[in-house]
Amino acid sequence: MDRRRLSRTFLRVFSMFGLVFVIALTALGTWSAADERRGSEAVADVLDVEHHGTKTFLTVQFTTNRGETCESSLRVTVDANRAVSAGQHIRVRYAKSDPCLRVREVGDHSGWFMVPIAVVLLITFAILTYVVWRRPRPPLPLRYAGMP
Repeated sequence: MDRRRLSRTFLRVFSMFGLVFVIALTALGTWSAADERRGSEAVADVLDVEHHGTKTFLTVQFTTNRGETCESSLRVTVDANRAVSAGQHIRVRYAKSDPCLRVREVGDHSGWFMVPIAVVLLITFAILTYVVWRRPRPPLPLRYAGMP
């Protein structure tokens, strides 16, 4: 069976595109995490509770430090908040740049998995790029290949 090898040009373009893409995603993820760390906490009123199988979604309303009133929907990940009902209060954390869109519960650590995935992808594409772009090794002389 003849297997056709991928062209070196295709591998070079793919590896460079992948490396640039992963670097951009890592930078955006780092900025997003830093923006969430600069955000603040607030006490939110639970307006609505929805159960979809094992997942619970809350619609909350809170006021930011700057006086904005935000209404947002979020998925419950903290066990203590699974039993809340409408009218109760929970603590939420919001991002500094867009507080009404990026809201999480206090104690939600579900964003941590982004860092190891980004590091693994960055290392993978860096190795692929190095392997594809390095100079090819010259072939061994025939005397070392078992020939006289």
